[in-house]
This record gives sequence, structure tokens and C-alpha cells, in this order.
Amino acid sequence: MDGGATLGRGHVFPVQNYKKGARIWHRHPQLVWIGGVLEEDISFQTRQVRVRLEDDTTAEYDITSLEQLPFLRNPAFLVGKDDLTLLSYLHEPAVLHNLQVRFVNSNSIYTYCGIVLVAINPYADCSHIYREEIIQVYQGAGKSAREMDPHIFAVAEEAHFDMGAFGKSQSIIVSGESGAGKTVSAKFVMRYLASVAASRTRSEGTTSIEARVLASNPIMESIGNAKTIRNDNSSRFGKFIQINFCERGRRIIGAEMKTYLLEKSRLVFQAPGERNYHIFYQLCAARNHPALKDLHLGPCESYSYLTQGGDSRIPGVDDKSDFEELLKALQLLGFDNKQISDVFRVLAGLLLLGNVHFENGEASSAVSSGSAQEIARLCSEMWEINESDLRVWLTRREIRAVNEVVTKPLTKNEAVRSRDALTKMLYAHLFGWLVDKINEALNEKEKSDGVNRRKRPDRFIGVLDIYGFETFEINSFEQFSINYANEKLQQQFNQHVFKLEQEEYVREEIEWVRVDFHDNQPAIDLIEGPVGMINLLDEQCKRLNGSDADWLSQLRNSTELKRNPQLAFPKVLSKDFIVRHFAADVTYSTEGFVEKNRDAIGEQLLDVVVASRFQFIRTVIGPAVVATPANSTPGRKTTKKTVASQFRDSLKELMQVLCSTRPHYVRCIKPNDSKISFDFEPKRAIQQLRACGVLETVRISAAGFPSRYPYDEFARRYRVLYTKQAALWRDKPKQFAELACQQCLEEGKYALGKTKIFLRTGQVAVLERVRLDTLAAAATVIQKTWKGFVARRKYETMRKSLLIVQASLKAFLAFRRIKYLQMHRAVIVMQSAVRGYIERRNYEAIRNAVIGIQAAFKAQRVRRYVEKLRYEKSAITIQSAWRGYAVRREQIARRKKVVMVQCAVRKWLAKRRLRELKIEARSVGHLQKLNTGLENKIIELQMRLDISNARTKEETEKLNTTSKDLEKTKAELAMMEAERLTLLEARHRVEVLQEEVERLETECDLKEAQRGGMETKMVDLQSRLEQMQSESGQTIAELTEQLEKSRSDRSDWDLERQKMEAELNTERAARHALDAEVVAMREQLMKNVDLFESSTFQKKSSPKKTREDDGSSRTTSNLSQLTGSFSAETMDGMPRGSPEALLDNMAITFEQLRMINDLRQRNEHCQRETERMKAILEASTLIDTLDKKTSLKAFEAVRVTELEGAYNRLKNDMERIVSGQSGATHSVFERIMEENERLRDEAVELRSMLSSHFERQSVAGSSGYRRSPRPDSGHCSGADSEDGSSGADLEEDLCIERQCRHLKNLAENLTRMLTNQNMEIERLQQQLRFSESQTSFVSFKV
Repeated sequence: MDGGATLGRGHVFPVQNYKKGARIWHRHPQLVWIGGVLEEDISFQTRQVRVRLEDDTTAEYDITSLEQLPFLRNPAFLVGKDDLTLLSYLHEPAVLHNLQVRFVNSNSIYTYCGIVLVAINPYADCSHIYREEIIQVYQGAGKSAREMDPHIFAVAEEAHFDMGAFGKSQSIIVSGESGAGKTVSAKFVMRYLASVAASRTRSEGTTSIEARVLASNPIMESIGNAKTIRNDNSSRFGKFIQINFCERGRRIIGAEMKTYLLEKSRLVFQAPGERNYHIFYQLCAARNHPALKDLHLGPCESYSYLTQGGDSRIPGVDDKSDFEELLKALQLLGFDNKQISDVFRVLAGLLLLGNVHFENGEASSAVSSGSAQEIARLCSEMWEINESDLRVWLTRREIRAVNEVVTKPLTKNEAVRSRDALTKMLYAHLFGWLVDKINEALNEKEKSDGVNRRKRPDRFIGVLDIYGFETFEINSFEQFSINYANEKLQQQFNQHVFKLEQEEYVREEIEWVRVDFHDNQPAIDLIEGPVGMINLLDEQCKRLNGSDADWLSQLRNSTELKRNPQLAFPKVLSKDFIVRHFAADVTYSTEGFVEKNRDAIGEQLLDVVVASRFQFIRTVIGPAVVATPANSTPGRKTTKKTVASQFRDSLKELMQVLCSTRPHYVRCIKPNDSKISFDFEPKRAIQQLRACGVLETVRISAAGFPSRYPYDEFARRYRVLYTKQAALWRDKPKQFAELACQQCLEEGKYALGKTKIFLRTGQVAVLERVRLDTLAAAATVIQKTWKGFVARRKYETMRKSLLIVQASLKAFLAFRRIKYLQMHRAVIVMQSAVRGYIERRNYEAIRNAVIGIQAAFKAQRVRRYVEKLRYEKSAITIQSAWRGYAVRREQIARRKKVVMVQCAVRKWLAKRRLRELKIEARSVGHLQKLNTGLENKIIELQMRLDISNARTKEETEKLNTTSKDLEKTKAELAMMEAERLTLLEARHRVEVLQEEVERLETECDLKEAQRGGMETKMVDLQSRLEQMQSESGQTIAELTEQLEKSRSDRSDWDLERQKMEAELNTERAARHALDAEVVAMREQLMKNVDLFESSTFQKKSSPKKTREDDGSSRTTSNLSQLTGSFSAETMDGMPRGSPEALLDNMAITFEQLRMINDLRQRNEHCQRETERMKAILEASTLIDTLDKKTSLKAFEAVRVTELEGAYNRLKNDMERIVSGQSGATHSVFERIMEENERLRDEAVELRSMLSSHFERQSVAGSSGYRRSPRPDSGHCSGADSEDGSSGADLEEDLCIERQCRHLKNLAENLTRMLTNQNMEIERLQQQLRFSESQTSFVSFKV
């Protein structure tokens, strides 16, 4: 197929569609297709077309056949459809424009194209459309998911539903070029399946299958993805993930992964702007991680394999965090720490191997001296292999002939290729080992006979994430293999789409329509046929001297290949060849084909690695080692499959798996190369649409009946096309569709199925044109009818409006006259009201001024009185202090006088004793006694004198020494004499202080006595206060009981009031019924007034009437006037002299007498109530008189002074404290303040009564010697009430005051209750009189 061919060419549309103004598509060099409008009609004779394009330019081109006519654009209502096959015109510009409108204008990245889901990479964060809520929306939708908005979850849900409904395995094929979003789409498919088909509850310590499946993604991305020019996270291998389900398909039991064609050449070479595999950069970024510290890695710039592409950083990617995620995924999948460390050790060794460089020697190349450290670390620390053997076999190769073995030295370039081949081989086997380990972790094992066996999957859903069609400036063996795989997938896709198309026609029972589609089997035969390119390439690989030039020569000279039109060669001789793929023609360069296909490594170099003491590396390489048997003939070895052969076989297996499943297709499109969010480049998009088979799907659909509608939907939209039977479109939509198509379309342009109507390309546009014409004609008729109706309605409205205006004007003039009269009267009323208001306001102002003056005068008088009280209190305080001082001074003087008397007495006694001693000394007997004693003493002294004289000499010598001591002693005596004088002075001071202490003790005794008296008074007052509190509590309880009783009475009165209101409503209704009769009879009553002036009426009047008092006569006269008017009015209706009239007059007279008696009784009752109220008023007057007592006045005065002072300040302070607290604290505070106020009122009341009591005592005892102090002076004592009469009088006064207040409250409540009762009685009496009057009227009428 020509990749540049335009889809839709060959479809001939009716020429009548090409009229002036028709919307068409025109080719554009940058936009591929641009919209335009025909400027003239096109007919069969037209040879030149003129088009006005959307960029305001004009284009002209010649046409020679109908196939060159421009493509028609779809109707506006079809633009933006979520399924491309629903478009009326199915061609390349329509498909491209619809995708662009949905992607750019609606930001919709998914669009259906038949069975294919087209996914455009938005290059933006669209995580909001992949949340758990979106999964819940699609979960369980089944086939209905196709009716919802296009989404990758819808494809996954449809596959899951088909697997359970039809019992057949499914496959989801995700394809597209690098950077189109294949890997992300496959991840979302696995995430959806893991969410909706969660496995059974896992045992403790294990991980669910779903978590393991999702954990495999970061591992595969690290070891298999790399940055390319077109994509920062490009998958460089193909993978088929097989998610296994249980028998019913309700839960996942395991998974398996198969990989295809890992791009090994990326390990050793990267183009500018590209990177190696992510795993290497992650290791370098996290080199300080505990798991990597022993490897001693350096930055990525220090390794040759990682620096060939230039800048190794990717914007927005953190390699270190990706390594953490990789480590968690490995642990989640069951890799132990030893295995993880070994994997990283092998990868680090590959980086060191890349740093081994070579130099040309004398006989052969050798490892350069600058690489000695790297190769030493590689052999000793990393892989534990023989360094000398590695050095040898990196630069040499052994060639075995039939009977001899030749060692061939390698050049520098050959040594580099040998090193790179070893690197690629080790990485490929490590990649395969990791995939095998992941598959083991993804499969549940069941125990059978004590042996773990892998569960056999009953059903599975396969997700194929494989590279799309690739074409570059230089295409090599990798692009050849990739495009070969895409050829196989495209063939399978075309066959599946064709099969579905035919099944649709069979299911709808439509005549068989042969749909021709492009078959790419020749291109596949060219590649994999018996004499195909792969076999010829394998043949060259088997030869020892096979080369790329020999293979190209075989391609040129092969007879069978020459007959295949899919192979071509450039006109200029070169090393290239051309393969015409289904998507485009690709030119391949043969350089490196044979070597890449052979993928050989020297056996000796492989043996060196296999001989490693590192067990893990032997395990990884073990299955791939091709050993030479010991007894084999030299030169013969086991045959190894080439890369192309392995890939061909794996593709065959994949095709078998896909053919055994029901496939679902996802085609990923890369909208631009600049990675700009929601930017659409038509050139890049159309290339991918041609390459991925979307346009082929559209072409296959367009070859038959691309437009399909259910009958009910078709009838609902096109019901205006056939109007002969109005309800036919709703009752029989199939019959309606047939009749409408017969009327509007040509034969063969439509087909009727069982549930749908099928339309050829362009027929929807024809139906839309007819529908618009029909609606336009109907709109014209509707407009005509509507305009006439509007004009008539406008005329009627204007006429009615004019009449209303006239009537309103006349009414307005009359209304204005009435309003003027009303306003005149209202002005007079308002003037009177304003004048009254002014006079009342002046009166109120004068009254308020007088009240203010009185209040100021009273306040001044109270202040003077308070100042007088304060002055008296201060004077009493000063007097008490002065009297105490005088008493103390008098006591001190008396004490001094007593001391002086004592001193005088003692002095006199001492003198008397002295005289006695002197007299005794002068007596003879005394002298004799003295002489006797003196003789003895003289003898004794003489003896002592002799002795002392003897000793005098001895002591004379001592005397001198003693004299010195004596002088010292005299000095000490002088000092002691001074101290004695000081002590005497101190003794005198102590005596003075003792006297002062005795005086103070005397004063303390006096104070203690006074304090005892005060404490006694305080205890007495406290007991009285407690007694008064108990009495007030009893009073409050009694008042509470009375309040409850009054509440119950009030509820009874409310019930009574409700009853009376009900009766009042009843009476009111009767009154309204009788008002009309009263008005009619009033005129007649006025005519009968003369009856009461006649002599007959005077004779029949009651004698009781003359005995009534003046008040009752006035009341009766009013009633008689009413009754007289009534009877007189009645008498007018009959002759006055007739007997019937006289009888009626008598009846009226008796009725009036009865009413007079009732009024007299009520008057007496009112007199009794008046007397009772007078008694209440007298009691109230008595209470008011009691209020004028001195104690109450004192109570009010004290309360005003104290409450306005300290209490208000205390309350304000407490409110400020509590203002910041909560509502509960505030309520507690209010309750405490109320209790405090009540206690303060009681205290003030007690103090006022005490004050009044002592005032009376002071007045009564003014003739005595002592005056009783005020209770607040602090000098009350028990002496003031020795006989107890004062306390009894005080208690009596308190009881009288309490009883007075209680009586006052009771009288006020009783007065209030009586007032309410009297008002209620008066209201009831008025209602009763009114009802009796109505009854009398009714009885009189009867």
C-alpha cells in the first residue's frame, strides 16, 4: 500500500452535493488539509474548481475526472463525535480534523475508531481521569462501556467482560511509536484489572497478586526503558504481559511476562541527546545508599557507557527516588538482599568493563595502561574472574580448523567489539533472569502431594506493549525487526477488522457486501519466506567469512525476491535497500546486519566469565552457555539460533496466542515532537495514523456502510422527513426509516438491518440537507402564522388597553375629587392631632423639668443627710480615740503616783530601821560584845602578825611582782567599774520598760474586754441574721406556692378565655347574620316612638319603674329608648287601635321590665364590688402610710447610697472578670450576684431598722445621762440593753416591718387579680347583654 495515498480516494460522491457554498477540504503544505468553501457550482462539464480557503486565500486547480473532486466536510453536528466511524464522510481529512477538534478544543485524549481506541499523548497531568472514582464508573459496565466516553478503562472493562461472558481469553494490543504513551496505557490497563479483579484475601506476610503485578512496572522500566530523542521513557523492548484469571474470571491468580527484542546496542552506544538504560543512572545517583556503598560507584560522568549521549539528566525525573522505588519493588516481589546486591554488583561490573580501553601494540592490541585500575577492580571485587585470562581473550580470538587451532590477535576496533559483545551478552542474560524471577513471583503456586506447582491459567487477558512502526534517517537491524513485527500485527489487525465487519452484516441480515482490504502478506513473505531476507541473513551468519555486502548481493541477485514488489533498491548503487511496508517505504542500511544477527562472543572469553568464583554470574549465564563436548571433533560446535530466527519464532508464538484470543486495539499517537501539552501537529499525526492502521480501519468501514444508527435514534432525528403518518416514527421506527430513505435516498445507498439502518458514505449529509430544507420550509410557515397571530393579538391588546385607559381616566378624576375631600378632612384631623401633640409635648417637657428639679433637690438633701451621718460617725470615732487616750494618760499618771507613794513608804521604813540600828550601837551591852570579840581577835592577830612578819621577808620579793599584778588588777577594776555604771543605767532602763509593759498589759486587758463584748454582739447579730434568712426562705416558699397557684389560675383563665372566644366567634357569626335584619328594622323602630308617649303605654308601665334611683333611671331610660324605638318601629306595620297591636305592646313592656330588673341587680352587684374595692384601697392606703415610716425611709436612703457606691463597683469588676469566660460561668456569676444582692438588701434593711430603733431610743432617753450610740458606730455594748427591752422592741419592729411588706405584696397581687377578674366579668356581661338583645330581637320578630 502507498503510504502517501489519501484515504477516501475512489469514493465518488453525488455531483449535486457540490453546490456553491459547499464546505470542502483542500490540501495544504503545512496543515495537510485546510477547510474551504466552493465559490461556484460543479457539474459534469466543470474542469476547474475555485475554492475560498479558511485563511482568506483562493485556490484553483483542474480536474479531469470525478475522482479528483475535493473531499466534502461533515455536517457540524457530527464534528467532535467520539467514534470516527459515525462520520458521514469517512476520509483522511475528516478523521484528522475530528481528532484535532476533540484533542485541542475538548481536551479529549481518547477517541474510538470502530474497534480501535485512539489515544493521543497530552503531555500534561491528566491524573484526574484515572482516579478510583473513574474506575468505579466503568467497573461492571460490560458492553455498555462502549456507550460511555472513550477511555482506556472502557477497553479493559470490555475485555474483562468478554472473558467472563464468552469464556475466551482476551488480548489488548497497545502500539504506537516511541513517546506516544504505550507504556503508560499498558500500566493503566493493568491497574484497572488489578482493581476490578482483586484476588482473594492473602495470608499474613504475603503480598497480593495485584500489588506484585503493579510492582513489576518500575523494575521493567528501570532495566528496559531509556531516554531517546522522541521520548524520555521509551521502552526499548516489547513485552506481552499475560494476566491469568480463575475459571470464572472474577479474580487474578497470577501473571506472566514475555519480552521481545531487547535493544542491546544501546548499552554500548547512544546517539546525541539519548541515554543508556535508566538503571545505570539510578545506581550512580544513589551511590551513597547502604545497599550500594560496597560497590564504590562514581558519578555517571565517570563511565564511558553513560556519557556518549551528552547531558544525562532528564527534566522532572529524580533518579535517586526512582532507585528507592525500584528497591521497594524488588523486595515486594520476593528478592532477598543477597540477590539484589548481586544484581547491582553485575551492573556495576558492566560500567567498569565499559571503562576498559585498548591500544595498538606490536603484535596485537592490548589493554591500555590507564584502564589497569578498572580491570583490576572488575576482576577482583566485582566478578571474581582471572584478570590475566580476561586481558588475553579480550584482545585475541581462537579459530578452530579441522585439525588445528589458531589464535588470532584482534585489532583495537575488534577488541572494542569483543568487549561490547560481552557487555551485551551479560546484560541480556541478566535481563532474562530478572524476567524469569518476576514471572515466578507473579504466579501463585498450589501444593499437590507436598510439591509446589504453578497453577494452570483457565483464562487470561494479555497486554501487548510493543514498539510501533519506526523510520529514521539511518535504519538498521533493530528497525528492520521492529517493522517486521508491525507487519505481522497489522496483518492480524486487518483480518480481525474485516472479520468483525462481515459479522456485523451477517448479524443484521444484510446482503453480503464484499469489502476489499489491503493484504500485506507479500511484505511478510519477503521477510520470512523460504527464500526470504531472514533466511538469507542466517545463511551469511553461518559462514565464517559472511558479510553485509554478500547478503546485499544475494538480495539483489535472488530471482524470487526480484519478483516481489515490496523490495526495491536505490537507483544509485549503495549499501542500502528499500522495503515497501504497509505504512511507508523504509530505506535500510545493511551495515552491521550480519554481526548484530549473529550476536556472537568468543568461546574463550565466555569461558573466562563462566570460570568466575562469583556464583550469581554463573547462575545468570549458565542456561545460555554453549559447551563443546570433550569427545567432539574440533571445528564442530552446537548450532545456535540467530537473533532474527529467535525473533521470528517468538513472533509466531505471539501470533498464535493473539489468534486464540479476542483482541482489543489501542493505538497511541504522538501529537508533536516538542512535548507541548495539548498541541496537535497534523503532519506528525497523519504519519502515525497511516502507520498504525487507523486509516485502514476507517477505509474498511467506509467500503461498506460506515454510518449506522439504531432505528429509534434515526426516527427521532429524522422524523420530519416523512410526515404522512404522524406517529409512525415512534410506533414503527423500522417502517418509518424505510419510507423516509425511499423518499430521500437512491436505491442501494442504504440497507435495513434487524436493529439498525446502514448508510453509505455521504448519505447522512444528504439526509441532513433534506432535513434542514424541510425544517426551513416549516419554519417559514410557522413564522407566517405566528406573525399574523402576533399582529392580531397586538391589535386586540391595543383596543382593550384604550378602553381601560378611558375607564381608568374617568375613575381617576372621580377618585381625585374624593381624595381631595378626604384630604381636606384629614388635614383638619391632622391639625388637631398636631396641636394636641405640641401641647402634650410642652406639658411633658415642663413636667420632666419639674421632676428633674425635684429629683435634684431630693438628691441634694439626701447627700447632706449622708454627709451629716459621716460627720457624726467621724466625730464619734475621734471622741472614742480621745477618751481612750485620756483614760490611758490618767492610768499612767495614777501608776506613777502609786510608785511614788511606794518609794516614800519604803524610804520611811528604811530610815526607821536605820535609827533603830544607831540606838542599838550606842548601848553598853553592845560594846561589851564588841570588846570580847576584839581581845580574841587581837591575840589572834598578834600571832598572825608574828607569822606574817616571818613571811614578810619571804614575800617581800613577791611583793614587787604582786605590785605589778595589782596595777593590772586596778586597771581591770576601773574597767569593771565603768561596766558596772553601764549596767546600772541598763537596769534603770529595764525598770522603766517593765513599767511600760505593765501599763500596756493593763490596756490590753481593757481592749480584750471590749473585744469580748463586741464578739458577743456579733454572735447575737449573726444569729438574728440567720433567723431572718430562714424566715425569708419560708416567705419565698410561700410566694413560690402562690406563684404556682396563680399560674394554675392563669391556665384556667386561658382555657376559659379560649372557650369564651369560641362562644364569641359563634355569637359574632350570629351577629353578622342579624346585622342586616337590625338595619332593616331600625327604620321601623324609629317610627314607633309615639307609642311610648300614648296613654295606653303609660297605663301598662310597671310601678317599679317609679321607685328607681336616678342612676338606674338613666340606665333604664337608655334601654327604654332602644326598646321603645324597636316597638314603635314594629307598631308601624299594623293599625294602632287593633287588639294585636295592644298585645304586642304589652309583651314589649314586660320584656323591658325584665331587662330593667336585671340591670338593677347588676347595679347592686357593682355597688358591692365598689365597696370591696374601697376596702382594698383603704388597706393600700394603710400600707402606703406604713411605707412612710422612718425605718423604710432610712432603708431607701441607705440602699441608694450603698448600692450606688461599693456594690456597683464590685459588680462592674466582677462583670469585667467574667466577660472573658464561657456562657456557663456567666450564668453562675449572675446567680451569685442575684443572691448577693438579696443578702445585701436584707443587711441594709436590718441596718436601717437598727438605725431607726436607736433613733427612737435616743429620742426616748434624751433626758437621761447617757446616749445610746448608733449601731454603725462600733460602740454598741451590752450595757445599752440590760433589761432586754431594746432587743425585744427591735425584734417586734422587724416582725411588724416584715408583715407590712408581706401584706403590701399580697394586697398588690390581690388588687391585680381583682382588676383582671372585673375586666373579664365586664366583658362577659357585655357579651351576655348583646346576646340577650339579639335573642329579644329574634323572639320579637317571631
